[in-house]
Amino acid sequence: MSGTAGEISARHVQFSDEELDWRAAIALAAQPLVDDASIEPGYVDAIIATAEKMGPYFDFGRGVAMPHARGEGLVHAPALTVLRTRRPVLLLDDPKHPIDVFLVLAAPDNTSHLNLLRTLATVLTDPAQVEALKASTDAQTVVDIVNGIPSNG
Repeated sequence: MSGTAGEISARHVQFSDEELDWRAAIALAAQPLVDDASIEPGYVDAIIATAEKMGPYFDFGRGVAMPHARGEGLVHAPALTVLRTRRPVLLLDDPKHPIDVFLVLAAPDNTSHLNLLRTLATVLTDPAQVEALKASTDAQTVVDIVNGIPSNG
């Protein structure tokens, strides 16, 4: 399973040079959580179905999206993955929503992910942190940024 409820680990960070559609990007981003049994594969389907129904509700702007859905029965542990795409992915095939950082959030209930969301809110509201996240080329740097660990630079 994943690390503590408030942190991610390097095994949950991926980079892709592929040209992906938005569904494939979400599935790829979520794959580490399927692999470690934090989520059922049906959680990916739930995210996609929710996006198709509700629109790009998880586009946070600046090329960052946090795909998520209700996880009852499909999520076994609070977890997060990060996928950094080198080619922007058009969320819902809409050119108004180019995404190059996917943060797939999984929560088995309504409260277990709140510490993680607090940390992410701090990161995602700081333009310098968002740019650092987007410029990252290694998993440990992404982990440090997402976990709120200040850089040495």
